[in-house]
Amino acid sequence: MSNPLEQSPQQNARILAKAHEMWERDGKPACGPEAYKEKAADLIGMESAPDAGQIPVKPFSPVGPEGEPVEEAWLEENLGNPGGSMNELDDKREVPFATRRQESEALKKD
Repeated sequence: MSNPLEQSPQQNARILAKAHEMWERDGKPACGPEAYKEKAADLIGMESAPDAGQIPVKPFSPVGPEGEPVEEAWLEENLGNPGGSMNELDDKREVPFATRRQESEALKKD
C-alpha cells in the first residue's frame, strides 16, 4: 500500500510547473522558483481535493430554535458558589495577604 503523503513523479512535475508559473508571475525574483515550491504544493493539493473540509459537522450540543447551543442542565450542578469565595461557607479569603503578619492574624482568628 502506498503512502498517501508521498508525492508521485507526476505530482512533483505539477508542483514544479506551478512553482515556476508563480515565480514568473511575480517577476522572476532572485530567490528562484524553488522558493515557491511549498506554496505551489499547497495549491496543487487544494486543486486535487476541492471539497476537502466541506463536510458538515454535527454540533456537539443540541441547538435551540434560534441556533444557540442548548447545554444540559447537569452542567450547572458543579458550578459551586458564584459569590467569589474559595469555599461554600464564604469564610476563606480568595486573595493573598499583603504581609505575613496579616496572614498569621487571620489564621489565629479561625
